Amino acid sequence: MEPETAPTETVERIKQTAHRHLVEQGPAGLEADTLAPSAGLTVEQLRTHFPDRADLLTAMVLDAYNAMGDSAENGARRSGESPLDRWIAVCRAIRVWAQANSERYALIWGPPIAEYSAPPETMIAGARAAQVLIGLLREAAESGQLRDHPQDPPMSEGMSRNVAALGEGMLSGLPPAVIARMLVAWTQLLGMVSFAVYGHVQGFAADPDAFFDHAAAAMGHYVGLPR
Repeated sequence: MEPETAPTETVERIKQTAHRHLVEQGPAGLEADTLAPSAGLTVEQLRTHFPDRADLLTAMVLDAYNAMGDSAENGARRSGESPLDRWIAVCRAIRVWAQANSERYALIWGPPIAEYSAPPETMIAGARAAQVLIGLLREAAESGQLRDHPQDPPMSEGMSRNVAALGEGMLSGLPPAVIARMLVAWTQLLGMVSFAVYGHVQGFAADPDAFFDHAAAAMGHYVGLPR
């Protein structure tokens, strides 16, 4: 039996233990019979807080998305700087968080966990970091600063459908070409962050930080942000 502790402390201990198990043992480490003793609980006590593995994973996913969103929002709070500088700061903040919390980053942007599908309520938290970058695009568009790219390749029918769907949702109000560029930039950012988290960038970059900032600036130019 666990000693009397505040419910929030118990929940945090369960999630921290679950993160460790996930890294060390994979999804099998989240089974109640395995996880409960490591967290100092009985199976019944564990299930009081998380009735099944999916509930626990959803709580962990929400925490990771919100922490990444907090970092992105903090990175954007740089008054007096250009839209491009703030874009770079947001990208950098996301990478710094991901490198400091690699297991949480892997939970949301790594390989899917077998037999788990994140429920719809995670989508709002999951969009927070991207919404910060989209907000910078909207600010630039509203002030007439967003630059056009006349050499954009024509969109295929399939890409037009992708853009139309995003234009009805989180990128509503932005020009189709900007939506297409933002989709590319977002996936490029996650690729760069993953390279940093998993140590791949050290194989070709003598200064990984400089490479990341240069790439983030290039993506900022690509989406149309002025300096």
